[in-house]
Order: sequence, then C-alpha cells, then structure tokens
Amino acid sequence: MEKLRFLNKQFNINERNNFSGWWREQIEINGQEVDYYFNNATISEMNPIYGEQPNTTFKEPKPMIVLLNLNNDSYLLSKFGIVADSDMNGVIHPDHFTKNFGLSSEPKSGDLIKLSEFGNDRLNFPKRGPTVYEITEIIDEFQLNAIAGHYVWFFKAKRNDYSHETGSAGSGIGNNPNDDNDIIEQAAKENFDYPLDNPCSDTSVYGDY
Repeated sequence: MEKLRFLNKQFNINERNNFSGWWREQIEINGQEVDYYFNNATISEMNPIYGEQPNTTFKEPKPMIVLLNLNNDSYLLSKFGIVADSDMNGVIHPDHFTKNFGLSSEPKSGDLIKLSEFGNDRLNFPKRGPTVYEITEIIDEFQLNAIAGHYVWFFKAKRNDYSHETGSAGSGIGNNPNDDNDIIEQAAKENFDYPLDNPCSDTSVYGDY
C-alpha cells in the first residue's frame, strides 16, 4: 500500500489548480497592463564571435496584465559620470502569456516590457512617457512554490539600453534615466547622425551613429 504524502502530485492536482487560479486572480486584480515585446532572437542564429544577432526582430507587441514591483533609479557617481541603474521585478501567469504568444511559449531574457498603463499619466506627459525595461532573468522555482507546484513566471528586468532592432519598443519617451535636456539631445544627434554620403553611414543595423 502506497504511503500518503501531502506533496504527492498524483493526488494534489486540484489543490495546485487552486493555487494557480489564486495567482491568476491576484495578477488580474492588482497588476498593470503593459505592452510586451517578444524577442525573436535564437541562440542558433546568433553570431558566435560577437555574441549577438544584429538582424533580430520583435513580434508585434501584445497587451498583457503583469504584477510589477518597480525599484526606480539608483544613482551612482563614478569617475565616468553618473550611472543610473533602474530595475524591476514581477510576475507573469503562464495563461496570460500563452494566450498572447501561443502554447508552449514562455518569456525569456531579451524580451521588452513597456509600462504603457503605468506611464500614461506621468508629469509633463507626453514629454515624459512610459519607460521600457528589458527582461534579464526568468525563473519558475522560488520560495512561493506552494505545495511544490509551479504556477507563475517570476522575472527580473533592467531599464532598456536602446539599440536599433526591428519592431522594438524604441528608446521610450522619457526612458533616459538622467532626463538630459533637449539641447544636449540635439547636440548629440548632430554629432553622431552621419550624412547619407558618408562612407560610415551604413550602420542602420545599430542605429544612425
């Protein structure tokens, strides 16, 4: 006769479904709607020398409800200037994700999250707008795995350092953590946007500089 174990997954499927439903409800009630950009990059197509895939693209962004914890900016002064690290973590329910991107799909590092709802009423909107974060880590096993079940994706993300990639969220209005003024922005554009007849202008993969 088999011994009774509370964590025997052959018998506690209903309890685990209850926990999954609880997570989904909490995310839908307390979450924020974001625009989620799924990165089409694959390891098999990456350049082994540079460790990147310059011609990668993003799928059309999908609205999705995500539970977020925004840690805002942490400013550090280094010998190279001001460094502003902004990070975020949150929770995605698999049902919400597969509904948008298909069965067996899952979030991954390199995907972008645009805080579309959270950032639509920022001060001086639309000069300041929704910020964009890039996912850096996805895990499904952590201290919240009640009765040894797997219910949600827990992710970590950092403020996106924009580079040109087809279909991406762009730099994001107000995504600059230091909020450089328009004069500096214009000066940088004049310095680094080469004219079309310049031999170095064929840099569209990486932007116009």
